[in-house]
Amino acid sequence: MTPTTVTGGSARETPPRRAKAARIAAGTTAGVASLVLALLLTTTPERFGLSPSPQLFERVRAEDRASDAFIFVWALIALPVAGVLHTPPALARRARIGAGWALIAGYWLYVALMALVAWQVREFFPGPDAPGKNGGLFGAAILMVIGTPLFAVGSGGVFRTPGGEGARIRDHLTAVTVLCCTFIGLVTGLMSGYHFAFPRDGYPAMFLPGGILWGLLAGAALGMRVGALLTNSPDSRRRMTDDAGSFARTSTAVLACCLCVSQLGWLLPGWAVALIGLPAPYVLFVVAGRYEETVGRWVRYRQIELPKGALWAPR
Repeated sequence: MTPTTVTGGSARETPPRRAKAARIAAGTTAGVASLVLALLLTTTPERFGLSPSPQLFERVRAEDRASDAFIFVWALIALPVAGVLHTPPALARRARIGAGWALIAGYWLYVALMALVAWQVREFFPGPDAPGKNGGLFGAAILMVIGTPLFAVGSGGVFRTPGGEGARIRDHLTAVTVLCCTFIGLVTGLMSGYHFAFPRDGYPAMFLPGGILWGLLAGAALGMRVGALLTNSPDSRRRMTDDAGSFARTSTAVLACCLCVSQLGWLLPGWAVALIGLPAPYVLFVVAGRYEETVGRWVRYRQIELPKGALWAPR
């Protein structure tokens, strides 16, 4: 009796394990294959019938943004390649292929839009050879902003199984929207603090960790508000709207705190402002915890909650 039970349990566990391994293999293969294609496209474009020195490529090289542009090229190739490799397993699971490819198309357009935005704001990120260079900060910011849709497609999570499919697709879109908005807000806050100049010596109070905190919370507020419009559950909509308001109030309070501390830059050197500005946002949270009836109404710690299993491929 016992051996039979164990064998049966193993048999029931094997398909999910194999399916998970297949999704991981498909995602990994898509990443490697798209990397090779991106390298060939950027190094030997003539193989694809393109000019050996396309005007766009030359302009990117002249701006010293080749490595940053390569990330976008890789992502724009990786999304459809991952979709193609995940389609056969999705067919075997009887997942909705059309809905999955509609999501992939939307994410592809999102990455293309982020490429245009990144090109417009490239001056905020010093090049590798510029004075005061910040290394790979631009590339790291790009990966954060486009990483969520890449993971969603690379994991096969865009191909949802039938049975309450509308809610599952909405949950998936909600999770991707919240994370994308959060990362965009984080990058916006970080770079706004980096280029803060009123006064210039006050920028450390607006950069780390202040810029990350208020930007992340503001992005989460936007993502939660948009997510509330996507969900079809009244309870979820109410909860996400409340969370959006709480994130927005906390973000505003953190930004005000950082702005106040940054004004010490009129009197103190940058290193002194940094010593004071580093713990300032955390002190604000401590004070809010002690005075909940006053400060606590504006400053409240909340976790960013996402629908369970929304980004990973369904069972």
